[in-house]
Amino acid sequence: MSTPRHPQVKVWDWSIRFFHWSLPVLLYLLWHSAGEDLDRHMLFAQLMLGLLLYRIIWGFIGTPYARFSHFVYHPGQVIAYLRASFSPQKPVYLSHNPLGGIMVLVLLGTLLFQATTGLFTTDDIFYNGPLYDSVSRTTSGWMTQWHKSWFYEGLLLLVGLHVLAIGLYKLRGESLVKAMVTGHKAPNGGQVADLLEPRPQTFPWLRFVPAVALAYGLVWMMFNGL
Repeated sequence: MSTPRHPQVKVWDWSIRFFHWSLPVLLYLLWHSAGEDLDRHMLFAQLMLGLLLYRIIWGFIGTPYARFSHFVYHPGQVIAYLRASFSPQKPVYLSHNPLGGIMVLVLLGTLLFQATTGLFTTDDIFYNGPLYDSVSRTTSGWMTQWHKSWFYEGLLLLVGLHVLAIGLYKLRGESLVKAMVTGHKAPNGGQVADLLEPRPQTFPWLRFVPAVALAYGLVWMMFNGL
């Protein structure tokens, strides 16, 4: 007998999917422009930082499955998930599972660290970060060193782990990529651990517009010295 399945559930709203797929594009553009065109590098940095701030804000006021409160779990729940993952009836999550929630926080923190250190950097010739003058030269030198090394020693390593995890879950029968493209999931009925009560699927524009305005308003203030 086949396992019953839930109907398609809307999990990821379009803004979360746009955020997710924009990250690798911007990371490539930032890497490519770092040594060639710092004017564009700064532009891409503003877009990246705005997206990160938006995702943090949306994690508190966004659609239900995108909120941190939905996928950030107590350590005991993370351990229980790890144990259950080796059982035949392993749990399936519509949003990020307990390990995925940790990875989201780590990746967001890593990207914010990369972006924040860039605000204080200098090439000692032509270009300074927008907040360079607010710290000492020693601090700026430290930030510059971290900004250059962390991309390769920290960020790319975590991105690689993220891609590896996606492949492993695909082998388990969970297509995380497809869900992030379509926004929908249809998991096995008896295994869903975080299914919410059905709600109207209208996009919350009245929360989205202020979230975007706040995120990019903060970025504008950082880069314009206000």
